[in-house]
Amino acid sequence: MSAVFTGARTAARPGTSGRGLASPARPARFSRTARPAPSPTHASPGEEANDVIVEWDVVVFRDGDGLSVGKVESVRASDGTCVCQPLFQEEETGVWLEATYTRGPETVPLGDVTAILDADFAQRMAPDRVSNPHGEHAEDFWEILAELPDGVRRGE
Repeated sequence: MSAVFTGARTAARPGTSGRGLASPARPARFSRTARPAPSPTHASPGEEANDVIVEWDVVVFRDGDGLSVGKVESVRASDGTCVCQPLFQEEETGVWLEATYTRGPETVPLGDVTAILDADFAQRMAPDRVSNPHGEHAEDFWEILAELPDGVRRGE
């Protein structure tokens, strides 16, 4: 009979299965990436600090067709612009979805951002059963809680 193994793990001898060898306790590993805090960027020079535009904000911005709603993809403080993905309002539910198939991301001057909206972000199963037959794909959507100004584009 062999004694109970109590020491550090050793390699099994050739021709043995290595059963009975205990694995040593391994320290838990945590990987953390330190990212710098985003620098505040105001929609226009005279605005207060609570009107800072950051990524994932839902904003109203001026475009060639009037006013649109969009999600801020990135803010470029160096040239005073932000990249917005336009959103459209779904008729059946009233939630806002990304208009990725009909409108691509737009570079918007920060001065053309007219409002930062209060909105709740969520995800749901993509309803298209042809491209998502097993229900494993999700789509982002927003429920805008704020009152929208007149003339905001709601369709694609």
